[in-house]
Amino acid sequence: MPDKAYKILIVDDDQDNLSNLSDILTDLGYQTHCAGSGEAAIEKIEELCPEAECRYDLCLLDFKLPGMDGVELYEKILEYSPELRAIMITAHAGGDGVQRAVDAGTWNVLRKPVDIKELLGMISDAIA
Repeated sequence: MPDKAYKILIVDDDQDNLSNLSDILTDLGYQTHCAGSGEAAIEKIEELCPEAECRYDLCLLDFKLPGMDGVELYEKILEYSPELRAIMITAHAGGDGVQRAVDAGTWNVLRKPVDIKELLGMISDAIA
């Protein structure tokens, strides 16, 4: 269990993945906020990030999203909070996707299907 209620933004267009990750992390004591698209994530960021002071501790971003991909989304998130870390979660790790995520500054990349134990370790390391 985390020492405080860390806030995690989860962005995935697959509602089952979104719900599963949110349920697991909530059960472990994290506060989760969910979005099904990049645009919805930006709206949540704007709600919780007044005056460019973001209140999220970490983002979990799906790489493949409608409208904008996870890398484009992370680049926009960094405009609100340059220090906010992100873990990119993807089933599309081929081609230049992983390299684009790394180049954008994501903290780590995790392949789908998500290994929850591995994800929890990454989350602990990212918010430490």
